[in-house]
Amino acid sequence: MSDNSLLVACLTGVTAIAASSLASWLTSRGNARAARVQVDATTDAQRREGLRQTRRAAYLDLIERAHAVADGLRGVDALSSAECEAALAAHRERHQQLRRAVTLIGLEGPSSVEVAASNLLIMSGTLSTALAATAENVSRDNRREFQETLRAYIRLIRPIVDAAAAALNEA
Repeated sequence: MSDNSLLVACLTGVTAIAASSLASWLTSRGNARAARVQVDATTDAQRREGLRQTRRAAYLDLIERAHAVADGLRGVDALSSAECEAALAAHRERHQQLRRAVTLIGLEGPSSVEVAASNLLIMSGTLSTALAATAENVSRDNRREFQETLRAYIRLIRPIVDAAAAALNEA
């Protein structure tokens, strides 16, 4: 009987060691998997936040450039022909800055913001044409055409702000 007791004791000890080792191995695998999931979730959250911040900066730059174009042209109606030439040169510089901002939006933003920004850029080019006509010939018709184009440009700024806000809320 004592031989059976020794055999049962050895078998119980080996079983306990094996169970303990298996439990330890399973726990370490579970912990490793949980750590991997947590790292993936953190990385994904950081990537989304980085994308959101980059888009936000691009949208704010575009909105700032769009307002700069509008603000720079608000007083053109009362300018002489020579002053319109200077305003045209300044507008062309602001238009180039707006073009760079729209290009960045093309890289960063969703299509709704990109379309709105492209429309604004096209209207800015139309403003250049109207301003050049006004600088060439300061007539009532040219000034009226310029003012109508400026008002249409200003109306296009709001959809960009709305599209940018919607895109930021989605991100």
